[in-house]
Parts: sequence; structure tokens; C-alpha cells
Amino acid sequence: MQNTLTRQTGNTMSSQHGSAENELDALYKSQHRGLWAQFYSFCSDAERATEALQEAFLRLQRQDLSAIKSPRAWLLQVGRNWLRDVARRKKRSDATDAQLNDVPDFAESPSAIFARVETRQIVRTALARLRESDRLVLSLRYGMNWSAARIAKTLESKPPAIDMRLCRARGRLREILAEMAPDLADANA
Repeated sequence: MQNTLTRQTGNTMSSQHGSAENELDALYKSQHRGLWAQFYSFCSDAERATEALQEAFLRLQRQDLSAIKSPRAWLLQVGRNWLRDVARRKKRSDATDAQLNDVPDFAESPSAIFARVETRQIVRTALARLRESDRLVLSLRYGMNWSAARIAKTLESKPPAIDMRLCRARGRLREILAEMAPDLADANA
């Protein structure tokens, strides 16, 4: 009789555990793309956005789902906090990394190195002035080398719409670059 009681209790526990896993799987399937896109918009790094998504779901797995009113909001907050912590740690380590990165390469002239650094800074500043949605599609296309179809799938859109968004974002970036550095915009036209 005691074995029967143990088995029933064990089955009840495993069925509760199984339903929580099913609920977590369903939540992941319905929310992972949107959460990833939001994390990506916070950090502009696809790998880091994926890590934030995974970390948020791992932490949710350790929680009692029935005690959380809005799992999506909870996941978003946990992912944001994780990204903020990573950014703080990175900021501290960047000070020492910057010293190592500034070692001149003897194959390039100092003027070529300066021109490249200056151009990168101008482009970064121009990208920062773009709307977040424009930065997102440009980053996915040119930073990640994703096709319009893959971007459309991730952002839950259609490839022709993504092509149009890319075209408009490039135009806005070109206008900002022309305003900031006319010689740079003319060279790339």
C-alpha cells in the first residue's frame, strides 16, 4: 500500500512538473521572437540578445509560474536587468581593452588609422541618430548579414515590407551622413 501511495504521489509530481514544462514551452514559442527583438533593440548585439532571452527563460524555469501575473513582463524585466549587468561589466573591462586596441599596426600609416577611426565614429553617431526601428533592420541586414526573408520572419513581417524598410532606413542614414560629413556621403554615393 505504501508503494502505491508513493507511485501516485510521484506521478502527481511528475504530471505537475510536465504541465509546467508544457506551459513554459508554449510561452517560449509564443514570446521568444518578440522578446529577442526587444532585447536586440536594447543592446544591438544578436548574440547578447539571444543570451538574455536564454537567461530570462532559465530563471523563469526556476520560478513558480502560477505566482507570476505576467510572464512576458517578468521575462522582459529579467532580460533587461541581465543586459544592464553585462553592459556594466563590459564598461569596466573596456577601459583596459581600449589601451590594447590602440596599439598601432605597423602595416598602416597613422593617417590611415586615424581616417578609419574617424569614419567609424561618424557612422556610429549617425546610426545613433536614427530611429530604433531603422537601426534594427540595418543591423540585422548588414551587421548580421541576414536576408530580408530571415529578418521578416524574426520581426513577424513580410520580405517586401522589410526591403522597403531597409531602403528607407538607408535613405535616412544617407541624409544624416550628408548633414554630418558631406565629403563622406559624397564618397559613398
